[in-house]
Amino acid sequence: MIRQIFFPVLLLGVLSACSGARQERRAVAVTIPPVQAWAEELAGGRFDVVCAVPDGGNPESYDLPPSMMARLASCAAYFSCGYLGFERTWLEKSAQNNPQMEVVDLSDGVELMYGTHHHTHAEAEPESDAALPDPHLWCSPRRARLMLRNMYDALCRLDTAGRTLYTENYRRLDARMACLDSTLAARSAAYAGAAFAIYHPTLTYWAADYGLRQLALEPEGKSPSPQHLRQMVDSARRAGVKVVFIQREFDPKQAETFAREAGCRTEIINPLSPEWESEIMRIADALDRK
Repeated sequence: MIRQIFFPVLLLGVLSACSGARQERRAVAVTIPPVQAWAEELAGGRFDVVCAVPDGGNPESYDLPPSMMARLASCAAYFSCGYLGFERTWLEKSAQNNPQMEVVDLSDGVELMYGTHHHTHAEAEPESDAALPDPHLWCSPRRARLMLRNMYDALCRLDTAGRTLYTENYRRLDARMACLDSTLAARSAAYAGAAFAIYHPTLTYWAADYGLRQLALEPEGKSPSPQHLRQMVDSARRAGVKVVFIQREFDPKQAETFAREAGCRTEIINPLSPEWESEIMRIADALDRK
């Protein structure tokens, strides 16, 4: 009888302790799913990772719901890509709600490209073209490695007791990124200087790092006019464009019209996929196809 009472009580105590440990685990926040995947692998379970913009959301114009604002209010740190429209609009507000939250700019030390991208969020501060860095750093494995290093350094600073784990996880993930970078460099050498079209200029850093040319259909963050599309069709024909990429979060109709006129194929891509490495290779495969 005593045994029948003792073991359920003991089990309840163990479960309560585990539950308390989970509740006490600190959280960090990121903006997009690919960076969430990196943070979860680096943290190895020592931090919960909150993603502010869900899979399928547009980080250029996403509006933060009150429920997510409340979650960010308890985070120890926020890993910012640096210049996404969402971050320019909401990150300062989140920091004001949580003064203890450390904001880590993952773009720190990364060479930025200017004048290639335009933000359109209604609440964003107006800025000149020259002051707007392209925010899509994570799309190039070469620059993603620098973002990863910044994240690793921050985790070690936030939780010195976890440094050994973070170092092990960092080395493994960085090695995969380095391999991905080498693979892309070797494959793109075969078609160096080739042009591709894309609806929104997400692959600016990819094109720069691997010797390609990106033609963006979207002018200054606005839906392209028929006249602009005609100009882009002419440019694409002269450049020998074979593919136009359409991001999942954008309406494909205009890009499909462009593809018909330019005589190229369309490829739906998702640079915001949490399966970052697989998506990077899928984009490379699409560029390879004739």
